[in-house]
Amino acid sequence: MSKPAQFSFAADLYMLQAILKSEDGKSKDWQLEYLFPWSCYRQIIEWILNNGTQIGVSEFEGVEAIHESATHVKIVFPNEREQDKMHKFFEMFNFKRKQAQGVDRSFPPMPDIYQGGPKPNVDAIKRYIYSIENAFDGGSQVVEIPSGANWKFHKFEF
Repeated sequence: MSKPAQFSFAADLYMLQAILKSEDGKSKDWQLEYLFPWSCYRQIIEWILNNGTQIGVSEFEGVEAIHESATHVKIVFPNEREQDKMHKFFEMFNFKRKQAQGVDRSFPPMPDIYQGGPKPNVDAIKRYIYSIENAFDGGSQVVEIPSGANWKFHKFEF
């Protein structure tokens, strides 16, 4: 998987977890905990957390990586300020990703999480997250990205 694809899918895992939390209606708190496959953590997230100034934000402080399971690591931000640094980085990255659409095939297309509806399609998001995690874990060379209405998915091969 190319570095642009790895960063793109890490950004999607991060952003979509916050969307799922907001859609569950149970909590209005800031999202301060995120789960990532170990391979995604080692390849992307750990590097981001160790290189704040290199990516355009101040150094991360107090962020914990907790061994959640054999397959996942939980990233816990101590407060909104630290979480917002990661959010800012991924927003900047996704801006670059959008500019690369149709020009640089190493960047996957942006997901359409609404799938033609008025609200994010939670089932499509969960399917997409599973597909990303499976690819990071080496179980697949394809990520199915939501693209358009009625459960359409684009197969991004790497």
